[in-house]
Amino acid sequence: MRTGNEMPGLERVPPDVRTVHLGQFTPEHADAIAEALEKEGIVWWVKLPGFFSRIWEFGAVHVFVDRAELEEARAIADRIAGRDR
Repeated sequence: MRTGNEMPGLERVPPDVRTVHLGQFTPEHADAIAEALEKEGIVWWVKLPGFFSRIWEFGAVHVFVDRAELEEARAIADRIAGRDR
């Protein structure tokens, strides 16, 4: 599993891509979702919880994706995180 220092942030997003919030996930789910998004060529980035916010966010990782690929990214995230819509 990747550590927090290896998870990319907004700096990796090309300037012409607009991203939207995909959801909050456990670090393990976020890592698996990121791997699947990479494989599909979907632009993504994460926001890790800060020192204090991890208390009320329960350590959740926020995942953002290219808004043009949101539906495909949702399907990937739902499958990995076991969510039904």
